[in-house]
Amino acid sequence: MPMLYTPQFRLVFESFGAELPMVTNLFVHYNQVFWLLPALVIAAWFFWPTAQRRALAACLIGVASMVLVVPATVAAMYLPVFASGNAS
Repeated sequence: MPMLYTPQFRLVFESFGAELPMVTNLFVHYNQVFWLLPALVIAAWFFWPTAQRRALAACLIGVASMVLVVPATVAAMYLPVFASGNAS
């Protein structure tokens, strides 16, 4: 999800001439890092030391990454909206 929206988001705010907050800039410039999260789930599935816990480890890594990434992305994308609202 973040990989799809952040490039367009940057273009919209550049067209307004608004400066993006640091957190939003990090998400915009390093959004390709999020492709590592599915790779971590797959790596846990295949390379977790104990076979009995592989599925659980992969599930927990996937859920934890979604719980952390989605709210952080939403917050980073809304910071400029709130900042532009305060500037008016």
